[in-house]
Amino acid sequence: MGDAAVIVSEFLRDAPSGEFMEVVTDVRTLLGNDDLLNSVAPQSFREYNLDQMIVVDTPKGKALVSKFNEVAGGEYLDPANGQVFGFDHIKGTVSGSRAIGGELDGEIEPFRKALEGAAQAYRDEHYPNGGVGVFSSREGGQFVVTVALSSALFNPKNFWGGRWRSVWTIKFKPGGGNADVKGNLRIQVHYYEEGNVQLNTNTEKSKQVPVTDAASFAQAVFKTIAAVENDFHAALDKSYGTMGNTTFKALRRALPITRKKIEWDKITQYKIGGDLGGK
Repeated sequence: MGDAAVIVSEFLRDAPSGEFMEVVTDVRTLLGNDDLLNSVAPQSFREYNLDQMIVVDTPKGKALVSKFNEVAGGEYLDPANGQVFGFDHIKGTVSGSRAIGGELDGEIEPFRKALEGAAQAYRDEHYPNGGVGVFSSREGGQFVVTVALSSALFNPKNFWGGRWRSVWTIKFKPGGGNADVKGNLRIQVHYYEEGNVQLNTNTEKSKQVPVTDAASFAQAVFKTIAAVENDFHAALDKSYGTMGNTTFKALRRALPITRKKIEWDKITQYKIGGDLGGK
């Protein structure tokens, strides 16, 4: 891939949530080379959608498109709806589905299923516009369950949009001990009315939860997840609450360019005051 193709791909992958096609249109105009754009589109569109963990409508319900449930050849596992569906990243449409074959691990399934139920209840309570997927695998003799949560709100008429993404990886051995519960929390927000302001966070969290029966374990895991994510939201709110007196204040000039405070009762003596007063 040449330098120009690399730059184009990076522009597309860095598009704000919900504004991908707008960026594609702008890049096409600036580039003036549809052949080059078309050559990078298949990979760039796919990488963007997987990273954003977009939520799509399938004939059986909403489902995630992410790297965690990608099977092969543009197919994505959807355990909650009992299907594997195809997705065309260029057209942005679901392209058929099939029944789940051997994609689920029978030994892990009771835990995955319990965590899926708890995840859906958590999504409904905290992220009603979002989607969640729960997937299983093995690693070094351990059971691994991955919970991927994505929720977005876009309001182009008011020039803002954003997406919440959290991925929780739960590694454990059945029958006792503690499970390692590790989370990656990402927020991407874009506000662009007469400006261009973005918020991008990427935070790692780690906890341990005792392994019990599947149902109790799932409830304990999501009690932990809820506490961590609520604390993260609260910390972010507090940060913005104090930012006006710290960060934003530091961006403003403390004194005029004359290095003297303006005496407002003598404003007409200043040149601008004279101009405004017609002198």
